[in-house]
Amino acid sequence: MTRRKRSRLGRLVGAAMVTCLGLAGEGNGAPFPEGALTGASRWDDPAFLAGFRATAIPSRIAHRPWPDPGVVLGRVPHSVIGRFDGDRLRSITVLMLDSGTHFGYVPRTEADTVEKENREAFQALYATTATETRAALAKLAGGSGPLPLELGTEPMLRQTVFLYSSGDLFARLHVVEEQLVKVTVFRDEADARNWIDPAERERKDRDRLSDYGKRTERRENGDVLLSDIPLLPQGDRAYCGVSALSMTMQYLGLNLDTEDYAAASGIRYGSTKGSQIRETYDAAAAEAGFRLSRATKFDFKKAKESIDNGIPVLVWRRWNQERDYLHTQFAAKFSRDPAATLPRADAADRSTWPGKISFTHATVINGYNERRGELIFSESWTESVRDRRMRVEEMEGTAYYTFYLRL
Repeated sequence: MTRRKRSRLGRLVGAAMVTCLGLAGEGNGAPFPEGALTGASRWDDPAFLAGFRATAIPSRIAHRPWPDPGVVLGRVPHSVIGRFDGDRLRSITVLMLDSGTHFGYVPRTEADTVEKENREAFQALYATTATETRAALAKLAGGSGPLPLELGTEPMLRQTVFLYSSGDLFARLHVVEEQLVKVTVFRDEADARNWIDPAERERKDRDRLSDYGKRTERRENGDVLLSDIPLLPQGDRAYCGVSALSMTMQYLGLNLDTEDYAAASGIRYGSTKGSQIRETYDAAAAEAGFRLSRATKFDFKKAKESIDNGIPVLVWRRWNQERDYLHTQFAAKFSRDPAATLPRADAADRSTWPGKISFTHATVINGYNERRGELIFSESWTESVRDRRMRVEEMEGTAYYTFYLRL
């Protein structure tokens, strides 16, 4: 990505916070009640739940922010996010500090300068935030010490976290040097001790594959769709690759957040320079019990087989504003007129496709329509970019890495 894409995404995300996420819901604008971090009874209170931003989200897993949370755990956090499983609040994540959120997107050409100029101050901020967050959690836990807990089996994803009993809830603290301070609070201790969904922990591969296949929807118009992909906005961060990974893996039952993958891959000071995102994909797949293959050419047949089996496909592709605008406009047109079609992939159309010197971007393919010659894809931006459409020829012409998961 470059500054040009950063500014475009900043406008898109900023506008979407109003137009896409909406402002409905009692309690918006009120400070986040810290008592909700110690009392499970609040989690079923409609007045409390209404404080999270309401929006129409088709996926079972929905991440809803609490607008302007104020001071939480002694500091103003980057965000407070409720993770909903249907209508049930499953966990609350308080992102106290994240390097990518703090710095925004930094081009690789500026990475060394930004780090050199900011490293000392950010190290101090990290140390202060981690210390104050530990103290606040100890207070919530009644002064009892935390339990160190190791999560993850893959070396890249392995983290030592700290588990606190917080009233009748369970708080999990993640701290990654110079990168991340995050607290996630759970109803259930078993969830706090695992990254894997309860339904996934004990099942055999054949049962998992059968369940995934049942999630594939086949519609009368020819769409074959996975409509249950959670959408995790990357915001103004160099996180499209790890956000798309988190969207895919949470759908498959591995509940690491975007920020966990960013820390694991080595994204520092807002830049992907020197990071290992591709290797993080391998680790996430292995952590969830999948095999991951990648190809430099997009294969429609393999993508169809994956979607038919209920498993999304991850693509790294070349991106430009002109094509993004076309896909945005077509999504709006298609919602009004299901007979609308994308432009034919002729010479004139191909001349507007992004080339080798264009920006790069990560996308989740979650459906296709073979009769129409289309792929259905979702982005890590806002709900407005869920289930967009692209001709197969364009994906074949612009994808430079495709990742296929299989059990």
